[in-house]
Amino acid sequence: MRQQTICALIVMLLSSNSTANPFSLSNESSVDYTRTPHEAKMRCKDLISTSNYDYSVLSAVEIPATENVPAHCRVSGLVPSEVRFEVNLPIEWNGRIYMFGNGGLAGRQPSSPNHQASRDLALANGFATTYTDTGHDARVTPGGTFAHNNLHRLVDYGFRAVHLTITSTKQIVRDFFDRSARTSYWNGCSTGGRQAMLSAQRFPDDFDGIIAGAPAADYSGLKFSQAWRVAAISNSGLTEDEVLVLADHIYEQCDALDGMADGLISDPRRCDFNVDRDLPHCDGEDTDACFDNQERDALKRYYAPVTLGDEVIYPAMPVGSEVLGSDFGGNQRSGWNPWLINDNGPVLLDLLGSDFFRYMAYVEDRPEYDWTEFDFAEAPDNLDEFRAIVDAIDPDLSGFKQSGGKLLSYFGWADPDINPLTLIAYREQVLALDPDAEDYFRTFLMPGMFHCRGGAGPDRFDAMTALIDWTEKDVAPEQLMTWKDANGQMADQRPSCRYPAEARISGGQWTCVR
Repeated sequence: MRQQTICALIVMLLSSNSTANPFSLSNESSVDYTRTPHEAKMRCKDLISTSNYDYSVLSAVEIPATENVPAHCRVSGLVPSEVRFEVNLPIEWNGRIYMFGNGGLAGRQPSSPNHQASRDLALANGFATTYTDTGHDARVTPGGTFAHNNLHRLVDYGFRAVHLTITSTKQIVRDFFDRSARTSYWNGCSTGGRQAMLSAQRFPDDFDGIIAGAPAADYSGLKFSQAWRVAAISNSGLTEDEVLVLADHIYEQCDALDGMADGLISDPRRCDFNVDRDLPHCDGEDTDACFDNQERDALKRYYAPVTLGDEVIYPAMPVGSEVLGSDFGGNQRSGWNPWLINDNGPVLLDLLGSDFFRYMAYVEDRPEYDWTEFDFAEAPDNLDEFRAIVDAIDPDLSGFKQSGGKLLSYFGWADPDINPLTLIAYREQVLALDPDAEDYFRTFLMPGMFHCRGGAGPDRFDAMTALIDWTEKDVAPEQLMTWKDANGQMADQRPSCRYPAEARISGGQWTCVR
């Protein structure tokens, strides 16, 4: 039962890599990217003879057209030694490559339903698509066990698999169409956002346009933060009902600070919320309406910056994710469920963070290590090497700028997993090196959105069309229109403005105000 629960939670998380609603506003694009003027120049099955020293083509099968997906050639490939990838080549092609990223600890196969949906959507819009499992199969090595005494798998997960998959894909595309791709795009959230940032930093020529959603760029800092917050909340006694009471107090105090009492906090940094001052104390009976000393201590630790030794290594979590909102399945629940509280099994932060301490952070792996025992007194002895392989925090994007690339990043202000302040801090570091960085790197913060999607606020948007317009027509995005899905209809539409601007409504019209 526990294993089934773990699988269900991770599948839910992995659905985050299919971000928002790409291509949904294609009819508003300044680029007719759905036009498919290029045709295949060789038979699909003949691609099996194109294996080389860099990669092997395991199979190449022509897939007939369906009502929603055009006829295409499906190529399964392998980069030595264990990086599996899948390329899908429409018989009639728009000249572009679309690669989508991973969630969590990766390892999911292309046959998973969410990845099929991402693939088919891009194919329907004329793109060649590509995807990699990053060098391990989660069915065989679940969670972070792939890194157990295995440095090369960690390197594949960190950066190598994505880079070699896109370079292999470009060659396969050239063989099949007898022409190079016009442009290559990346779309990913969470781990896919980290992969996005690392591609721009380490391999600036791999992609012309990149979407980095909720990037887990400071990956090691995130793992310490996950341990910090799980240690704070796991033994607190807090229930989901109490977290929703907590949300009521936070939103009552902070919702209207942006001038709109709309159930959203536009910028939680304005919210001067204090656990001791602003929450009711339990006086006698402990009920869901009050907070006892143990719960208060847990919350104060949760909202505090993460320290390792005497150094702050991860910023304090902003308020806002406690609120009731839609999850990936459309159910209404607190943003903390199942990340920090879960009546049906382990919390998601435990599943995502504990293997970092067991298989990645120390020179000698510790499969039985209880990460809740980590005391934050000193750094693990393999931390520097891990950071060099996996973290994506280099603010020098000069190579990406020189290549002409465009990087669009977004975050939900109510993300219960990754701290949106990390993206803001990274943006400031990039601008400190290059004051003109917004010519190629722009950021959007979305009030009320949870991790990659879901939440109390609008969580649907088409960043992909905006990125294509920016990359190919130099139409730089000032805002992204966002909405909630209401049985297939757009509801609660509002713009997400280029940071640091915020959306304001006046006279029934939304504007972006700095």
